[in-house]
Amino acid sequence: MNSDLKIEEASVQHLAARFIEIAMAQHDASMEYQTTRYNRLFDQMTKIVNELKSRENDKRRALLPLLEPDDIHLRLKAAIALLAVAPEQARKVLMSIRDCSLLPYSMDASLMLMSLDNGFYVPE
Repeated sequence: MNSDLKIEEASVQHLAARFIEIAMAQHDASMEYQTTRYNRLFDQMTKIVNELKSRENDKRRALLPLLEPDDIHLRLKAAIALLAVAPEQARKVLMSIRDCSLLPYSMDASLMLMSLDNGFYVPE
């Protein structure tokens, strides 16, 4: 996404593409133990998701195709972002990631599922 383009002016397709870019950068930051960078990217991803949510008819569903790529980090982040608008599909992906036993992703998915089941996390 063009850095000069304001998030509010970006198309849904640009926002989805930016979500992918951020997820890939988060993965790299995580593997390199760059916590500050990861956290900054997390904030950027949150802004993207919130912008999609704020659009007419909640455009987070534009992230649905991201539940299928081979990249486990991207699937995990997309599933979490989609819990409010596509809970069954998102939950199925989270369960699949939990069951694959690939750390840290399986642990993240497991914790999210427990938080959902216990009511500690309620998707909006």
